Amino acid sequence: MTTLAPVQRLRLLRELERKVLWLSAWTIHHANHLRPNRDGLKVGGHQASCASLATVMSALYFSVLRPEDRVAVKPHASPVFHAIQYLFGNQTQEKLERFRALGGAQSYPSRTKDVDDVDFSTGSVGLGVAMTLFSSLVQDYVRLKNLGDGERPTGRMVALVGDAELDEGNIFEALLEGWKHDVRNLWWVIDYNRQSLDGVVNDRLFGRIGEMFELVGWRVVTLKYGKLLEAAYAQPDGEQLRQWIDACPNSLYSALVFKGGAGWREALTRDLNQYPGIRRILEQHDDEALHRLMTNLAGNDMEAALDGSEGGQHTVRPAPPP
Repeated sequence: MTTLAPVQRLRLLRELERKVLWLSAWTIHHANHLRPNRDGLKVGGHQASCASLATVMSALYFSVLRPEDRVAVKPHASPVFHAIQYLFGNQTQEKLERFRALGGAQSYPSRTKDVDDVDFSTGSVGLGVAMTLFSSLVQDYVRLKNLGDGERPTGRMVALVGDAELDEGNIFEALLEGWKHDVRNLWWVIDYNRQSLDGVVNDRLFGRIGEMFELVGWRVVTLKYGKLLEAAYAQPDGEQLRQWIDACPNSLYSALVFKGGAGWREALTRDLNQYPGIRRILEQHDDEALHRLMTNLAGNDMEAALDGSEGGQHTVRPAPPP
């Protein structure tokens, strides 16, 4: 087997990520705007919810996961899952073109209706998340009681969780059960995109989420900044930029993302112009580069996503005992 150099591997993973993002967005676009539609009703789909997980899922499926691992994909990221399976050769173009139609790729991953390799049906929000925890407990039980063949390697149970799924009470019931029984080999990736069909998730909620997981013994790893931002923070006065981003309300950050580089430049000049290092950062970046820097969050940075996921490759439990 050929081993790729790190730089070449990262480049290939970014290319795969780009294809996955495009194909998942196209699948939804085709269903709503290109496919014949007799009644004119919108088919639906969640392109933004797919975009927020395309990088992480590409890192997992193309680099991190092993054959024995099992994944519960958040419902609204179904097109990303189907796009990845298409690249693996496990999904067909015809079924992608029939997304959310009879016989097509399902709107939410389904073990009974999809043809690709779905591990957990996740159409009922929150249930797939809890299912990974109990699957991990059952895996340990089977091994402890010698009920298996003894040859199957222990797999990791991975849940890709939308932050709005944490409104579901069964998740917290499951967390407590996991603490009681010393659950292990379990990863939950919280897609903290702060968006919900029922409203915008409260600012700073991620801190409370982390505290709740730590309370029941989990090891919490927060991936927030991409590699470009980390490099900027290392420059003189870079800590001021970090503090500015950390304090920026989601509503303002979203508005600046929409405005682009000129908007970022205006806001940073207004708030941080007294710092020579910040002025130097602004001088080093044209508007396009500044926009790329200020939107370089870890969830959409392949290198940061790999660092976060591969750092837990050999852990057997979410955290040491509390």
